[in-house]
Amino acid sequence: MKYQILILEDEMHSANRLKQMVEEDSESFEVVAMLPSVEEGKIWLQTHPLPDLGLFDIQLSDGVCFDLIKATKLEIPIIFTTAFDDRAIEAFELQAIDYLLKPISGEKLNLALQRFKKQKNIIDESKLYQLMRRMQQPDGNYPERLKTQIGNTLKVFNVVDISYFFVENKSVYAVLYTGDRYMLSYSLDEVETLLNPKNFFRINRQFIVSLKSIQKMTVYSKSRIKLDLHPDPKTETITSVERSSEFKNWLGQ
Repeated sequence: MKYQILILEDEMHSANRLKQMVEEDSESFEVVAMLPSVEEGKIWLQTHPLPDLGLFDIQLSDGVCFDLIKATKLEIPIIFTTAFDDRAIEAFELQAIDYLLKPISGEKLNLALQRFKKQKNIIDESKLYQLMRRMQQPDGNYPERLKTQIGNTLKVFNVVDISYFFVENKSVYAVLYTGDRYMLSYSLDEVETLLNPKNFFRINRQFIVSLKSIQKMTVYSKSRIKLDLHPDPKTETITSVERSSEFKNWLGQ
């Protein structure tokens, strides 16, 4: 499989050099377009399929690439290139895989491309897992109640009363909106297969949250989202890099 790359660079010799370095790994990467401006980027994105990766100079001939990303709501991984080091924070609030300072060496670019390939594989595996999960549980066939045993006592509670699930010291807990929490005999992977994905989302390896539990969302570094939950879990709840894009899609369903 070849990953398609869009280059935004207003200096033609720099664009050609990037293309040459990228396509040294011709089995993995293909440059589908090289564009010099924000406006040309907008037009191209409206008329072509989304590429797998962006290689974007920050300062273009008619503005900054951040304007393009925000105007088109572009959600692809991006390797940013620039002659300046003062835009890194803003870059990592978007879809930054890496932030490379010019002149860009082949070694640094290759490391960034390998980082992209590794992250892409994680994302693809996550999507496959989500598809398999949905196939296991047809719509309308999710349990309405869960049970747990506390000593010799069985406790049953409704799924709609659960705010989130989390892992602590290798044990999985369900936390209700009342603040009560119960240890379960399931793994978090098993819990995920039991839940309706319309109502619950696994934001990282530690947390599965319900939509109703989310009180506030804040943009975090590397396109992640920091969540404030009710009740307060007393720890930071942040979407992982590989799940952030899917989380945003889930919010819009």
